[in-house]
Amino acid sequence: MNKDLKGMCFFLGMIGLAYAAILVVVMLFTGFKILKSIVFISAFSSFLVSLGLTPQVKQRLVQVIKQKVAR
Repeated sequence: MNKDLKGMCFFLGMIGLAYAAILVVVMLFTGFKILKSIVFISAFSSFLVSLGLTPQVKQRLVQVIKQKVAR
């Protein structure tokens, strides 16, 4: 995949995750029932972020997560 396309996927994914975090805060303060939307936006944004990451970064993230879980 082209580097520019990977960068755009990563950028859009991070914006989506930030938007989902803002929605969680709104949901906590107002009581709106928007959980399904938050889950969908988070899943899609995570997919975009994973498309934007290089294989080396993905391997390092998996290693760090495994170390944190093993503790």
